[in-house]
Amino acid sequence: MSELNRKLDTDYVYFAEVELLLNYGVGYPDIIVKLREKVYQEKLEDSLYVRKADRKLFQNVHRFLELMENSDEPLEDDDSQPIEKWWWHLHKIAKGRYPSLMLKEYLRDVYRKRRKYWRYRERSLESHRGAYPAG
Repeated sequence: MSELNRKLDTDYVYFAEVELLLNYGVGYPDIIVKLREKVYQEKLEDSLYVRKADRKLFQNVHRFLELMENSDEPLEDDDSQPIEKWWWHLHKIAKGRYPSLMLKEYLRDVYRKRRKYWRYRERSLESHRGAYPAG
């Protein structure tokens, strides 16, 4: 397979996996993070497919994390990865605690618009947890 075909495949496969998972609930959420890392390594981040998939993942980060929790390989943030690799820090994003200036502009806009809601949601969930004693 030529280098061009391999790179075209990587960005499209990432896009297709995000679409299938978030539109139809079909797929393996843990593969998406690994594919996003491969996109980064192959320097495909400016691909139209990648940008669309990234935006969709950001807009649906809570649903994605819920799907991850129910998968065979639950995902936790990987603090050994640099903060610039946002796909390893999805819980921080979902809580509105990710530094927005570390994101590319096309994601920064989505994040800033949704961050207020995400922070509110996190505080609301925490207050509900405190209202019901364990046990």
